[in-house]
Amino acid sequence: MDGDNSGVHNEFDLFMTSTHNHLFQHNHSDEMDDLPGASTIVGNTDDANVVVADHDNNDGETHSEQTMATRRAKYHRLRSEQIQQLEAVFWDCPYPNEKLRKDLSERLGMSAQQVKFWFQNKRTFNKGKMQRWETQNCWIENKKLKTERQAIMLAMQNKTCLKCRGVMVQTQHTSEFQRLYTENMRLKEELLHATAYLKEGLRRNGMSLPSARD
Repeated sequence: MDGDNSGVHNEFDLFMTSTHNHLFQHNHSDEMDDLPGASTIVGNTDDANVVVADHDNNDGETHSEQTMATRRAKYHRLRSEQIQQLEAVFWDCPYPNEKLRKDLSERLGMSAQQVKFWFQNKRTFNKGKMQRWETQNCWIENKKLKTERQAIMLAMQNKTCLKCRGVMVQTQHTSEFQRLYTENMRLKEELLHATAYLKEGLRRNGMSLPSARD
């Protein structure tokens, strides 16, 4: 029985050590500003409240010059009143249509593209924050399960009762032994469920479970 559990236990220890550090290493820096967001479409900015300023490309520029100009695209931080109004709309409608984006751009003095990027970054940030929260809770629950399982395995090894800490009667099939066996199987099932849940979360984020060789 313990041999069956050891594979899951070792794999999950390795998984949680590497994955937890990877997922939470940017947690503090992400929440320093009001709204960190995706670093994709909006010129690799880490803040949804920093948007790309509109600029026109000169048709006479070469491809290389246009590329350099794009890399030097200027950013500006939104004003607090702009952010407040955008967030108020976001909580009611996180996926605004073109008409609503145009209305917001005219009302807030922003381009429709800037409004569109802000909502994209806001959705990405909220999704990442929720995933980090779920992963942290699952990690805490897994740590609790491992502690309980270790206590049960130690009690079974030393033939002691978990309730009174006394020595168990040396019989092959005592009620306490059966209870410990059942509890251990329950913890094993929960551990497998938690592992599968985190694997699925990592798969959705383009990550994978590290192998034992790593």
